Amino acid sequence: MTTKKKAPLRIFGLLLMAAAAAALYFGSNDRPAGSGQERSGADPGHSIAALETFVTANGENSSYYHVYKKWEEAKEAVPNRQYNIPAAAMTGGKVYGRSQSEGYGSDVVYLEPKEVLTFDADVAEQGLYEIWIDYYTLDKTALNPELDVEINGKYQFNEMNKLNLAIDWKVNDGSRKVDRFGDELTPKSAIMTRWRSEGLADPNYFFTEPLKFLLHKGKNSVRITLNEGYILVGKIELKNTQPSAVTYNEYRAALEGANLEDSKNGSNKVITIEAEQVSLKSRQSIRAKYVRDPQVTPYAYKHRVMNVLDGYSFGESGDRVSYPFTVEESGYYELTFKYSQDTNNGMPTNRRIEIDGEVPFKELEHYAFHYSSGWKNETLQDENRVPYQIYLHKGEHTLTLSIDNAKIREIYHELLRTLEAIDITAQHVNRLTGGLIDKERTWKIETYIPEIAAYLQGIAAKIEEQKLALIAQTQSDDLPVITELEIAEQLIREFIQDPEQLPHYMTKFNEGPSSAYGKIKSVLPMLVYNPLHLDKIYVHNGGELPAPKANLLTRTVENTKAFFYTFANPRYVQAAEIDDDTVEIWVNQSRLYVEIIQRMIDEEFTPETGIKINLSILPDENKIVLSNAADSTPDAALGVSHGRPFELALRGIIENLRTYDGFYELAEQYHPGAFIPFIYDEGVYAFPETQDVKMLFYRKDILDFLGEEPPETWDDVVSLVPMLQKYDMNFYTPLGSDNAYKGFDVTTPFIYQFGGQLYDETGTKTVIHKDGAYQAFEFMTDLFTVYNVPVTTSEFFQSFRNGKTPVGIGDANTYIQLKHAAPELAGQWGILPIPGVKNKAGIIERWDPTYGSASIIFKNSDKKEAAWEFIKWWASAETQSAFSYNIQATLGDKFLYMTANLEGFENSAWPSDSKDVILEQWKWIQATGKVPGDYVLEREISNAWNQVVFDKQNPRIAIDNAVKIINRELERKLNEFGYIENGNMIKPYVVPMLENVENWVRTNGK
Repeated sequence: MTTKKKAPLRIFGLLLMAAAAAALYFGSNDRPAGSGQERSGADPGHSIAALETFVTANGENSSYYHVYKKWEEAKEAVPNRQYNIPAAAMTGGKVYGRSQSEGYGSDVVYLEPKEVLTFDADVAEQGLYEIWIDYYTLDKTALNPELDVEINGKYQFNEMNKLNLAIDWKVNDGSRKVDRFGDELTPKSAIMTRWRSEGLADPNYFFTEPLKFLLHKGKNSVRITLNEGYILVGKIELKNTQPSAVTYNEYRAALEGANLEDSKNGSNKVITIEAEQVSLKSRQSIRAKYVRDPQVTPYAYKHRVMNVLDGYSFGESGDRVSYPFTVEESGYYELTFKYSQDTNNGMPTNRRIEIDGEVPFKELEHYAFHYSSGWKNETLQDENRVPYQIYLHKGEHTLTLSIDNAKIREIYHELLRTLEAIDITAQHVNRLTGGLIDKERTWKIETYIPEIAAYLQGIAAKIEEQKLALIAQTQSDDLPVITELEIAEQLIREFIQDPEQLPHYMTKFNEGPSSAYGKIKSVLPMLVYNPLHLDKIYVHNGGELPAPKANLLTRTVENTKAFFYTFANPRYVQAAEIDDDTVEIWVNQSRLYVEIIQRMIDEEFTPETGIKINLSILPDENKIVLSNAADSTPDAALGVSHGRPFELALRGIIENLRTYDGFYELAEQYHPGAFIPFIYDEGVYAFPETQDVKMLFYRKDILDFLGEEPPETWDDVVSLVPMLQKYDMNFYTPLGSDNAYKGFDVTTPFIYQFGGQLYDETGTKTVIHKDGAYQAFEFMTDLFTVYNVPVTTSEFFQSFRNGKTPVGIGDANTYIQLKHAAPELAGQWGILPIPGVKNKAGIIERWDPTYGSASIIFKNSDKKEAAWEFIKWWASAETQSAFSYNIQATLGDKFLYMTANLEGFENSAWPSDSKDVILEQWKWIQATGKVPGDYVLEREISNAWNQVVFDKQNPRIAIDNAVKIINRELERKLNEFGYIENGNMIKPYVVPMLENVENWVRTNGK
């Protein structure tokens, strides 16, 4: 939900700017009234009230937490009546009959991504209602179903933009699989397809009960858009459910009054549940791992065996795992968890514990597992350390552990509110000062913001309030999160004593990680992260359990055995002895990536082709040149950076892949521009693997407030910038990053968009001082010297998140951060292709290079054909798509793989909400062709830009000086590689460009 500010706020902003001008003109050294003692004794209650009024008037309170609080304050009704909407009453999707309903028994609606389902809800009473959906998740994709819901054409709160439907992953319980070295592989899992009825839930898990929606009396229009996944929808219900959890004492009293057949203690037999043997899980990436500890079972010192539920994979909000177990005798039982929790800065970890789908009593809704650096047995117990006894009937049961944020809901949102207050206060101060830092000037802050001291006092009181709440909840006052809040409060209180210091020390207030803002912000992720490693769960009737830790003698013996085994371990011995039939490939990726690729090879490629592949990690690309000198290169390499193949091709180290069978057919699956950096002379010396993308990110809420549209062209950008600057905001371009070196990735987009080129047709001279290239260079510098776009922005993500830079150009990492690390902005931001320059035909040219990694084959290899067969398999759409899902299944939703294969990307695990924008931007790929000595061109463009922007040099002089240096070096390098002799061109050098690249990568290109 976006809330537009009223016109008077704009007038107020203009008045503030006028006041700032007056302050600059009439400023004096008069101290504001009121002493430090008077301020420090201010009433916190009054200060908090003033702060709340201030933030409410200027801030954005559209999260469900704040909206629901307003509904509660307004005493909106929660009706008991239930309304059913059958599939026949819905519009949209495809109606399937009973025969296609997967057992539902009546008509259902089939929905694909981006399809819309609408219906009218006619209610007899205005009030808050939950929306319950009967749905069946189809296994056409591994992505979680995601909905977008509008009621009467509006989003009532931000979370309505992204509502997830719960799914379960069934772990494959087939035979245990091991790799070539005998190490156990993580079992695969598949979506459990079944009908389920669920209320639409908070995607951030701050509420355990279903979300409420406000419906007016009479007809209400409900629109549901499926953003992700494939589902069948049965009926939809509008109703309200009531939580029914009781306290432990009430639970025991109810059982004792029920006259159960056997209300005594259950069987003396200990039921042991191995925590790694998960039956169902909410995310595919929740996984087991190996811990080499003789007291952890199963255990082996020779091989890796899955023996622990990995807490790092089971620590995100919404994570859930289930275990089946059987009780042989009815009665009371205790639950004990063998766990380790040595991360998250000492914060306790919480778990919701359910038996057969229900929380037995309130104390298990959020049970805390405290910090423990080693293994520990924790029997569920009360504050007096008396174990809880849970009654279980004889037979099958299910134990479910899940994570939610309900316990820290108030603290988290009030700290967010405090950050918002700091931001708004800083904006008002900056409007007065224009962001000027002058420690010799007195700004008279309290003259123009009379309540500034009260606002600061309110911020400090809010921090103190939440700090005390956190201490009460964690039962500890010496955690790092408490220290961070104490430092933040102290920094704010320093300004309460003298608000005049605010403009001079914004780095203490809201700028940077050491500021009060930065300290509070660092606390938030720790509040919602709940890692917990689990080895075993015991269901027992008292008695003694196995010790959680092995004794010293056992550990010593096992460590000694493991040490001596390393000398015979096939993982190391066989890795050094590659047989004649095995293709050796180096991979410039992490160990986890390499293990995933190797598993795919062993399960798919080798059985299909008979070609054995051995992967090894390439820790440093410089090793390639050294190994070539020692005549010990492998057969091929993956993940090589985009600039390396050209250097290796110049020196004759790698193969021209263009000569291999199937090259052109495979190249058709890629954008031709992706091959440009890998072309040298007549050959193509690498095959693309990955490629990045740049996109325009914009805050919908802020642009709505300003009445502006996201920019399509650079003319639009320079028109938008003054409006942003009027409200102490700005635009971000990667040229303004904190990296002083401006590479081709940030400079050539402008040159190509303005119609310029880097080289002449021979590659012997640069033309950056001519036509469109020079026009682009002038614009690149004018953005900062004329339009005052920030010269350095250290972190675009944070600046975008807090609204300081609501429009800017980011990459795929920015997208991932916003999607997963900024839940409060859900639905408040969007993406578009980057701004460009409109040509004479009226088409906006959005040219941008996309750089990534590539695969190569070494010339010294005697298994070139086998290596090419592998690269063909690896680079295919099917393999690249499958790899993206395997990465996500192993490491989680935050790990997204951006393949350069266009078809593979369309079918990859990348979220659907951005695929169209990325594919549209990829139509404008234009990388720079490689020329011997091109490093000097990249460097001198960067130097010239810095000289103009920082040293105020004339652009023409800067670029002309650069051209002289560039041409001299280009001639020297072309002479070195035999293209120029005695100043004359003796053989042509063809510079690969977008206009001629098809000559190398398309069958009809030449």
